[in-house]
Amino acid sequence: MLATSTEIEYFVEVYQTRHVSKAAIRLGVSQPTLTLSLQKLEEKLGTKLFHRTKQGVVPTEQGTLFYRKSHTLLEYWGEAQKGIYRSTSEIFGRFKVGCHQSVGAYVLPKFLDNLHAQAPGIEVELAHDFSRKITEGVVSYNIDIGFVVNPFRHPDLVLKKLGDDRVLFWKRRSGGNLPKRIFADKNLIQMQEILGKTHSKEFKGWNLISTSSLELIRTLTLSGQGIGILPERVAKADGADLVPYDSNLPTYEDKIFIAYRKDVLSSKAGRELIRLATFEL
Repeated sequence: MLATSTEIEYFVEVYQTRHVSKAAIRLGVSQPTLTLSLQKLEEKLGTKLFHRTKQGVVPTEQGTLFYRKSHTLLEYWGEAQKGIYRSTSEIFGRFKVGCHQSVGAYVLPKFLDNLHAQAPGIEVELAHDFSRKITEGVVSYNIDIGFVVNPFRHPDLVLKKLGDDRVLFWKRRSGGNLPKRIFADKNLIQMQEILGKTHSKEFKGWNLISTSSLELIRTLTLSGQGIGILPERVAKADGADLVPYDSNLPTYEDKIFIAYRKDVLSSKAGRELIRLATFEL
């Protein structure tokens, strides 16, 4: 069992005054309290620190040895306290932020602007993956916060909604005769749902080309290589001249959240990070 900083401080005062009652007065505690503290310290160390005499106390050899180490112990304790205080009161720290690359394209600029303007001491590391993987990373403590789409519910997660989106078929405005190609990421649940609800006769003879890059889907759709299935926020990013392909085709409603664990709020930096990451899209 480790000695407490209070027990060490009390011991130092007794060692220097060589008198329990005098030390108690200087420490502002009762003599029984000080005596009990010394007894607990001796029990923890497994050795006697003082010989009691009528004139006061005399340090044992072990007591003198512990006194020589006590200042180093108190310095370490003080540094530890400072570190804990800073982590809970000052706005600095490093956090891992996760999101899908396409989600990051429209949430990260505002988030990073907020950090730069209001909490420059907070550093972030970015991680990119599917939203379900980012959410799993938050739950498993590998990621601190995530900007995610349609996250699953979990008892360890706090979810705050930022906005909505919808996934649908897109084409370039000046359509003309487009090649019979559909570009989509078949790994995304939204696109699986849309393709599953689309009647095969509507795209009979069309070629489905799958890619994990939504940016590539947008680029190919803009260049007239076919039609693409995209979230609206991705399709219209940077003023891209894309329009819905057919309003009668299936769509998928997306909900965008910030996901984090409650322990992120244990520090002032963590609370500030969440505040700056929570905004309306």
